[in-house]
Amino acid sequence: MSFFRGLAVLALALWLALAPASLRAALPAGVSQGEFLGWTNALSLRDDHGKVTAVVVPDIGGRVVQYSRGGVNALLENPDSNGKTLAQSPGGFWVGGYQCDFGPGLLGRPERQAVWLGPHDFVAPRDQTVETASPLDAVTGLRLLKSFTLDPDTGAFGVMQRMVNASPNASRHSLHDRTLCPAGGFALFRLPKQSRPRAGWSLLRATEEGSAFHGEQPALPNVRVFGDLLVAQAAGAPGKLGSDTDGGWVAYVRGRLLFVKYFQTWRGAAYAGAGHTVEFSWSDQMAALELFSPMTALQPGQAFDFPELWQLIELKEEVTSFDEARAAAKKVPASPFAPKK
Repeated sequence: MSFFRGLAVLALALWLALAPASLRAALPAGVSQGEFLGWTNALSLRDDHGKVTAVVVPDIGGRVVQYSRGGVNALLENPDSNGKTLAQSPGGFWVGGYQCDFGPGLLGRPERQAVWLGPHDFVAPRDQTVETASPLDAVTGLRLLKSFTLDPDTGAFGVMQRMVNASPNASRHSLHDRTLCPAGGFALFRLPKQSRPRAGWSLLRATEEGSAFHGEQPALPNVRVFGDLLVAQAAGAPGKLGSDTDGGWVAYVRGRLLFVKYFQTWRGAAYAGAGHTVEFSWSDQMAALELFSPMTALQPGQAFDFPELWQLIELKEEVTSFDEARAAAKKVPASPFAPKK
């Protein structure tokens, strides 16, 4: 099936405003509403085989808190945040899972918590699908719309992220996806043939002004490069790396579960900061996969889409070494997204 056909995310705000409450409350096949990890308004999407589940919580920013296969969650769960909402904790709190926000450099600003942690409107317009809508962001004048669709046969997860300029002024921003996974696994992605940093990737290092990415001769004991494949283990001292990869996917393998995130890239487009399309950071608590769209100018009423496709692959053996992680990369199917010009 096509994950993005008929998403009609721009019509979501009208649907939320005009659809009768009884219609909005009716849930289609593959969607259930109830409690999950203390949040009472969680929306669960399940495949037809009972193997793959995705859970979206509208009350904390339309965040995905579970994407699991066989009961194993690929996303990080933070028990200290279970059940918390912005109304209960106005100072903010740290949650695992996936979230998307506007960029550049806007994550974590307290005046923007309504987008990152606040309640989002939602509908379930068709089978195995949930759509969410943020409130208007007063800082950027943008609204964030997301559509999540779980394939009933394969458990692949379509994620459409859309920023809409709902202000009377022109806007130029990007979309920034941050997905937290449990520490200890291995991140994988292809290095580009043509890259801004000489090595095809760069490391975040401390400077007199704070920190900056350097890509001349990056090296860390928990990072290895096999040809055009970079493998980074989420272990050791905390760190962060990035790349302007155009391979169209980044993966994280931990134990026997290979989590793949396919994403769209734009050839020749202007990306903010160091120009990365993907960044990976780690600590003893988490591993963070971060994806970036290019900077995009939007006139009032215009929108920009940043599509992704997620997949979970169950491996026969646990991955515990760099060589095994390298072999797992061969299990990643080709990206469905060709770089856009």
